[in-house]
Amino acid sequence: MKTRLSLSALALACATLAGCQNLPQGDLMQHGMMAVKAATLSDAEVRQVADQACAESDQQNRIAPANSKYGQRLDKIAKALGDQIDGVPVNYKVSLTEEVNAWAMANGCIRVYSGLMELMSDNEIEGVLGHE
Repeated sequence: MKTRLSLSALALACATLAGCQNLPQGDLMQHGMMAVKAATLSDAEVRQVADQACAESDQQNRIAPANSKYGQRLDKIAKALGDQIDGVPVNYKVSLTEEVNAWAMANGCIRVYSGLMELMSDNEIEGVLGHE
């Protein structure tokens, strides 16, 4: 069984590497350097990128006012989760969209989509946010 698994892994590796021969050397080097840079970002750099991405997302999406039914409901749910994660203050907001989604970033930016809030109970949303 181990031999079969090893041979399968070897075949997969060979097939994957065969595709690399068609890529220009410069592209391979550039992608390799990008991977190394991504793996070596400092916490401050990660937060800076997250700040920019969160601000951009908020500009591109309609955000529910804090006094809206979505904002008030999320505030109630968020109180149960706390206002900090590992010492980072969290910033909960609702994006007004029918899409069913939620996401979080390293800077404490947490967004819940109104489409998700329409489908789930408060406890279910709490579970989703705990996962994020």
